[in-house]
Amino acid sequence: MLSKAIIKLNNSLLRVRRPKCQPGELLVLIPSCLQNSKCAQRVSVDVANCKRCGRCTVDAIMALGDEYGVRVACATGGRLALEMVKSDAVKGVVAVACDKELRAGVIGGFPKPILTVSNSRPNGPCKDTAVAVEDVREAIEYLLGISASKRR
Repeated sequence: MLSKAIIKLNNSLLRVRRPKCQPGELLVLIPSCLQNSKCAQRVSVDVANCKRCGRCTVDAIMALGDEYGVRVACATGGRLALEMVKSDAVKGVVAVACDKELRAGVIGGFPKPILTVSNSRPNGPCKDTAVAVEDVREAIEYLLGISASKRR
């Protein structure tokens, strides 16, 4: 419950701060557990390895990256994720993960704006997780300063 409270408070505070990023400064960070566990491609090494077969939501997140011109990266753990977040080239982050990892990332990445999207775990933790792609889209648009009226 503490993790949920921290990430909800973080997202609410970001809505008040209203940070804005350019597409080249925004990182969409996804966990490796979002990938289908039966997939032979290893997106944890490089998301460009994704063959975009549609069997998991990595394909849809990659499509959002292409659409908005933002970088998508996959982290296999919290330390690697924080290393990516702390890069000087990154001015804002849309982070997808479980609540525990999001809490650690928000705290470790402070003061950078990290808008979080919790993943669902229909198969238990750390395996074949999913995320609401529209929530990720909305987070990207928010950090890019795209209002609903400017959409397509």
